[in-house]
Amino acid sequence: QRTHFVVSPCAVLDQCGQSEALSWLNGQLQTNFRQLDQLSSGACYCQLMDWLYPGSINMKSVKFQARTKAEFLQNYTILQAAFQKNNITKPVPTEELIKGKSSFQFLKWFKTFFQANHKEKEYDPVAARNGQDMLVETPQRRIPSPSGELSNKLASDDEGTEDEEGATHSRRHIVYRQEWEKTYSWLRPSLMGETYAYCNLCKANLSIVNAGTFGLKQHQKTRRHRGQVQATTGDGGFACSQILKRFVQVHCLGRASDGGEEVSGETARLVLGPQYPGDITSACKHTPYCVYIYGRVRLGGGDPVCVVLVGYFDERAAKHRIRLLDVLHTGSDVVGDLMDTLGRFDLPGHNVAAFYTDGMDDHSEDIAEEMKKLNRNVVALGGLYSLADAACRAAVTGHCSVVPGLISEIYAHYSSCSSHNDSLKALFSGVRGLDSGVGGRLEDLCVLVTRVCEMWTELASYFDSCGTSAAQICAQMRTPQVRATFMFLNVALEQLRSFQRRLQSRDGTARADLVQILREASGLLRSYASSFLSPQAVVRFLKGRDPAVLKNTKFHLPWTELSLCGSGLEDFLMEQEAEMADVLEDFQGMCLSFHATLTASVLEGLPLSDGALRSMSQLLDPQGRLKVTSKAVADLAAQLGLTSDTKESSEFTDEFLEYQLAEEGEGEEDGVPHGNEQHGKQPALEEHWSTVLKTTKPTSIFRKLILSLLALPCPPLEADKVFAQVDESDSQVQNTDNLQVTSKEVSSQPECGYVSIILQGCVRGMRGLESSLRQRPQARTVFQAGLGTWGRVEDTSPSTPPQSPTNSKLPKKNRDHLIFPGFMKGELVWGKVKSFSWWPGLVVEWKGRFSATAMRRVEWFGDGMFSVICTDALSPFAAFAKCFCQNSFASLPAYKNAIYEVLELAVERAAKTFDSKPENRSEELKVMLEWAMGGFLPTGPDGFFPRSDGTLHCCQNESSDSSMSDYLPPAKRKYARNRQQVNQTLSREQMVQEIRSRGEDIEDFCLSCGSRNAVVLHPLFKGSLCQKCRENFSETLYRYDEDGYQSYCTVCCAGREVLLCSNNSCCRCFCKDCMDILVGPGTFDKMKEKDPWSCYMCLPPNSYGQLHLRADWSVRVQEFFANDTAFEFEPHRVYPSIPSQKRRPIKVLSLFDGIATGYLVLRELGFKIERYMASEICEDSIAVGMVKHDRSIEYVNDVRNITRKNLAEWGPFDLLIGGSPCNDLSTVNPNRKGLYEGTGRLFFEYYRMLTMMRPREEDSRPFFWLFENVVSMALHDKADICRFLECKPVLVDAVRVSAAYRPRYFWGNIPGMNRPLAASLDDKVNLQDCLEVGRVANVNKVRTITTKYNSIRQGKKGPLPVSMNDKDDYLWCTEMERIFGFPKHYTDVNNMGRARRQKVLGKSWSVPVIRHLLAPLKDYFECE
Repeated sequence: QRTHFVVSPCAVLDQCGQSEALSWLNGQLQTNFRQLDQLSSGACYCQLMDWLYPGSINMKSVKFQARTKAEFLQNYTILQAAFQKNNITKPVPTEELIKGKSSFQFLKWFKTFFQANHKEKEYDPVAARNGQDMLVETPQRRIPSPSGELSNKLASDDEGTEDEEGATHSRRHIVYRQEWEKTYSWLRPSLMGETYAYCNLCKANLSIVNAGTFGLKQHQKTRRHRGQVQATTGDGGFACSQILKRFVQVHCLGRASDGGEEVSGETARLVLGPQYPGDITSACKHTPYCVYIYGRVRLGGGDPVCVVLVGYFDERAAKHRIRLLDVLHTGSDVVGDLMDTLGRFDLPGHNVAAFYTDGMDDHSEDIAEEMKKLNRNVVALGGLYSLADAACRAAVTGHCSVVPGLISEIYAHYSSCSSHNDSLKALFSGVRGLDSGVGGRLEDLCVLVTRVCEMWTELASYFDSCGTSAAQICAQMRTPQVRATFMFLNVALEQLRSFQRRLQSRDGTARADLVQILREASGLLRSYASSFLSPQAVVRFLKGRDPAVLKNTKFHLPWTELSLCGSGLEDFLMEQEAEMADVLEDFQGMCLSFHATLTASVLEGLPLSDGALRSMSQLLDPQGRLKVTSKAVADLAAQLGLTSDTKESSEFTDEFLEYQLAEEGEGEEDGVPHGNEQHGKQPALEEHWSTVLKTTKPTSIFRKLILSLLALPCPPLEADKVFAQVDESDSQVQNTDNLQVTSKEVSSQPECGYVSIILQGCVRGMRGLESSLRQRPQARTVFQAGLGTWGRVEDTSPSTPPQSPTNSKLPKKNRDHLIFPGFMKGELVWGKVKSFSWWPGLVVEWKGRFSATAMRRVEWFGDGMFSVICTDALSPFAAFAKCFCQNSFASLPAYKNAIYEVLELAVERAAKTFDSKPENRSEELKVMLEWAMGGFLPTGPDGFFPRSDGTLHCCQNESSDSSMSDYLPPAKRKYARNRQQVNQTLSREQMVQEIRSRGEDIEDFCLSCGSRNAVVLHPLFKGSLCQKCRENFSETLYRYDEDGYQSYCTVCCAGREVLLCSNNSCCRCFCKDCMDILVGPGTFDKMKEKDPWSCYMCLPPNSYGQLHLRADWSVRVQEFFANDTAFEFEPHRVYPSIPSQKRRPIKVLSLFDGIATGYLVLRELGFKIERYMASEICEDSIAVGMVKHDRSIEYVNDVRNITRKNLAEWGPFDLLIGGSPCNDLSTVNPNRKGLYEGTGRLFFEYYRMLTMMRPREEDSRPFFWLFENVVSMALHDKADICRFLECKPVLVDAVRVSAAYRPRYFWGNIPGMNRPLAASLDDKVNLQDCLEVGRVANVNKVRTITTKYNSIRQGKKGPLPVSMNDKDDYLWCTEMERIFGFPKHYTDVNNMGRARRQKVLGKSWSVPVIRHLLAPLKDYFECE
C-alpha cells in the first residue's frame, strides 16, 4: 500500500473556473465533457482513481455509459470502496453528485488531490476503459408536479426495472404493477390504461405515469382517502393487507399459511379489534409509547417481513399492552416504509418514549436516526438487553482470543475422535452451537471456561496421552499463562454473567423485573470501573462518561491494589512466579486492557447514565419512593426532555413531592382487599401505578414521566414471545365461524377506544375489558370524630347517606389538635433524621395545600428548625430510655440543650415538682433525666400529653403552646395501597446458614444483625444494613479510642472483644463475633496468634467466608456519609472578658503545627505562653521551630498517639489550633481520596482532640479552638466538616494583607472571626515590597504558593513573577518568607535548600491572617 498526500476537505483548492476544470479533466481522460451535469455518473472519478492507484478500481465494473440512478450508485459505490481501501477519508456526497449539486466542488478537490499524488507514469485512459466513450448526454432532471412536489421520485422500484419480456420501462412511463396490491390493499388496475391506478375506497383513478409509488403514498395521506378509510364499514373500517392477514393467521390464530385457506378480512379485523387502528392512535396521542420493530419474520414460505408493534401502559387495566400496528415487506427502503407507517397511523412523534429493534442489524443506525428526528430524547434499549453478549465478545476477542481458540481446538479434537473421553463429554455436555465458534454467547463461554478450569488437570493428562495428534493442544495446556488467562476470565466475567441471568430470570411481573434490571444495570458500570480505576477516576468517569479515562494509565490503580483476580489466581501466580517472570507484566497489562475494553463496551450498551438508570429503578419501585430524591427525578425528567425550563422543572418537583407525601391508604372494594392484598402482600407494581395515575392531571409532567418509564420494553423480547403478548392483549379468537357480535352489547371506552364483546353469552376481554365492567363504588374513608383514628365506613350502598369526612359538630377548639392518626398536634416526639441520633421535637400544624397521614411537620428542640418527616421515623416521647443517646449527650452541646428544653416543657405539662430545687442548670438537667428514665412518675406519659375536657386531647396550659394556631386538616388525598412491613429477625448464624444452604443473596440481609429488613447497602462489605444498624453505623464508624483505633468493629460497629490491625497506617478493628460468624468458626482465636495481622481492609479484596470487601468501598463510604440535613447550628458559647488582674498565661495545643506559625503570632501579639505543645512529624518543620524559638516548643510527634491521659497530664489547654493536610481534600489534586480516606482522615484526629478538650458546661474557664483548611474542597466534604464541628466556616483570603492569594476556610469559636480583614502599616501587600534590592516585580500579587516548585509560575505555562537583569526569575526564599509574613531567614536552618524551604513554607499559614484571628484573645489571657 503506497502512501499518499492527504488533501483534507477544508484544504485550499485550486481557484479555477468551471471551464478550466472541465478542460483539465478532458485533457487527462481524453473526453469531451461540456457541462458539470455530465459528470453525474461518477465514471470519470473512478478512472482518475485507477490512474492514481492501479488495481484499486475494477474497470470492468464501471458503467461508462450509465443512464439510470442504479448505475450511478454502482459507480459511486466502487469509488467509495477505493477510497476506503487507500485510507482516503474524503466523504463522497453521492446524492448531491447524482443531482449535480456539488459536482464543481468535488471536481476541484479531485483535481487538487490528483496533482498532489500523481506520479509521472504512462497511462492510456482510452485503453483502460476498453475504448468506451463516456456518456456526455445531460441527464434529465425531475419534473415538478402541479402541487410543487417532486412527482417523479427516483426509486429503484419505479425505474429501470424489467418486465417479463425483458423490456426496460422509461422514466417517463411508469406502469401499473400487480405486486403493489400487496402493500396497498385498496389498489386496483384502472380501466383507463396501464399508466393509471384505481383507488377502491375513493372511487378515483390515479395517474402514475410520473409519480409511481410516491404518488400512491401521497394519495394515501390525503384527507379524502383517510376519511374513506374511517367511514367505510363494508370493508371493516380498515383495509387489511395480505401480509397482515397472513401474520394474523400464523401468529394470532396459530394456523399454518402453507396450503391452508387464508383468513378473511373480517376475521382479521375481529382479531385486531373493531376500532383498529383508531384505538391505537387514540391511546398513543395521550400516552407515551414504545415502538417494537422485528425484522426477518417468516410467515411460512416466502420472503421475510418486518413487523411493527407499539407498547404502552393502560392505566385502566393496570397492565402493559402490546398492539400490532402493521406488517411490511422487507424492501430496499424499509426505513422509509417504517416512517411512512408511523405517519399513516397518525402516531405523534413527541410521545414516542423508546424503541426496540430485533433482526434489523443492517438498518438499526438509520432507524435510530429517524426515531431521534421524531423525538430527540427517545430511549433505545436494544443495546441494554444485548449488552452482556456484546461486551463479552468485544473483550474476549480483543484480549483473550487464546481462550475461545483453545476451546475450539478441543472441540474439533472431540468431534473427530471415534472414542470420547469422559472429561470431554462432561466438558461439552449441554452446550450447543459450537460448530459456529466459541465466544458469541456469554453464558456458553462462561460455562465452558468454568469447566475447563475445574477439569484442567484431567484434560492435560488426557491430551498428554494422545501423542502427536493433540500436540498443539498439549503445548498450550502446559503454558502457565494460558491457564492463568482461563482463571482470570472465569473471575472477570462473573458480574456480567450475573447481569445476563437477571435478564433471563422471571421473579415477578415484567414491570417488576424491569425495576431489578435497571437497578443492576446502574451498578454494573460502576462495579467494573472501580475494579481498576482510582476512586477519583471512577467519579470522573461516571460523571463525564468519557472512555478516554479508561485508557489513561495515570488513573489506574497499582497492581497490588487491583481486584481483578480471585484468590485462586493469585495463589497460582505465586506458585508459577518463576516460570511467568518474563510474561507477568504482559499478563497484568492484558488484565487491565480486558477490563478497560469490557467497561467501555458496557458504557456503550447503557442507554443512559448509571445515575439515570438508578433513579428510574427507584422511582418505579413503590417501596423506593422515599429513597429517590426530587433532584434526581428532576434531572431524569430533564434528560428525557420532559422539562425544558426552570418553571416546568419547579412544577414537576412539586408534583413529585406531592406523590411522595401522598397518603398510603388501603385499596379495597366492598371491604374486601383485591389482588395480592388478600394475602397481606404488596400490590403489584402495575396496580400501584394504575391507582396513582388515576389521581394525576392529564397534563401532569410527572404523569408523563411515569407512563414513559412504564412503556419501556422489558424481557422476554424474543419475537415469538412478544407476538404471544399481542395475542393476550388483543382478543383471543380461535374460531371465528361461531363468533356472534351484537352491536348493542358493545361498550366502548371513550378515551382509548377499547371495547368489550359478548361471545355466545360469555364475556371475553379485548384490550381493556376489565375496566369496562361495572363495579360497586369503593368504600370511602372518613374521619371519625372522637376516636383519634381514620375509620372505614363498611356500607356505602345508596340507602346509606354519605358521611362527611369531618364532623362539623365537633368544636373547633377540640378538633385543632388532632392532625392524623398516630401523632397529634402539640405532642412531644422523638424523630430520626439522617446522620443524627433520635432528636426530641414537637408536632406542629401542617402547612401546604396537600396533607398526608404518613407525614408530620415537626419543630426540633434546641435549634427551632422545622422538618417534614415520615411517621415511620417518629417515636412517642414516652420511649425516652430507648431513644436517648448517651454519646450524643456527652459530645454534642446542641443535643444536650434540646434534651433540657423538651424535659422542661414535659415537666411544665405534667405539673411535676421536685423535692429539692437544683442550684444550676446542670443539676436541674440531671434531676429531670432521672425523672424521665424512671418513667415520668407519678403521672407517666399521660402527664405531658396534650389534654382537653372533651373526648379529644388538647394542651392543659394554653400559654405554653400559644404559637400553634388552630388547624383543620384539608381533604385527604389517598393512594390505594396496603403497606405492611415484614419483620423477619434472624440471628447472624441463621443468616449464614440461609446463604450457604439455600443460596440466598447476602445483599438481602443486614450484615450487622442478620435481619432481612435491609434498607441500605453496607458501604464497606457486601451485605446490607437495617435501619437500626444503619443509624449505629453512621454514628460510630469514625469514632476512635485513645489508642487511635476504632472504638467499635468495622463491620458491625459493635463488639466487646476486637482484634486490631497491625499495619501502622490502619486503625481498623474487627470483633470476635464478625470474624467467627462471617469468616469462619475459630477465626478470631487463630488470628490472635498471628503477628503481624493485616485486617480485611488491608488484605487483597478476596472472599473470606461470607465477608467480601466491596471493590468500590472508598466511593460508597463517602456517599453513605453524604450530609443532606437541613439543620442549622447553635451559636457558640459566649465567654465574658476577664479583668486584667485575673488573666493568666495561655496554654496551647497546636496540631499539624508546621513551622510554628501559631507560636510566632502569639509571641508577636505579646501573649505570655505558659506551655506550647505541638504535634508535627515533618523533621524540617520541627527543626525550624526548635531553632527559631529556642526550644520553647514541646513537640509530641504524631497526633494519633495523643490520648486522653496525655491531655490530662499536659493540660488543661486554653487554645486548640490546627489545620489537617489538604492534599486529599483539595479539588486541585485529581487523585484526592476525600475526607474519609488518606490524609483527609486526620481531620477526625482534630475532632477527637476537640471533643476531649472541651470543658464541661459548669466550667466557666474560657476555651477556644481554631481549625483551618483549603477552600477548594468538595461541597460534601465541607458539609461534613461543618456537621462535626457544628458551625459554618469563615472565608479569609491573605491577599488583603499580603502579596499572595491564599484563600482558606477557618472554623472556630474565637470572637470576631468574621470581622473585616484589614492590613496594618507593617504588612507588605505588594510583591515589590517583598523583593530584594535590584529585583523588579512583574505582577502585583502572586498566585497561591504551594509545596510544588512550579507553583511560583503564574499559571501552568505562565511567566515568572520577578525580573532581574532583564531575565525572568523565581522568587528567592527570603522573598517568599516576607510574602508569608515571616522574618527574613526564618526557614534558613540545617542547611536546607530552596526546595525544602519552599515545601515547609507552602504548608504554613499566613502570619497576618493568624494574627487577625487570634488578636481578640488578648481580652482573656495575660500579655507581656
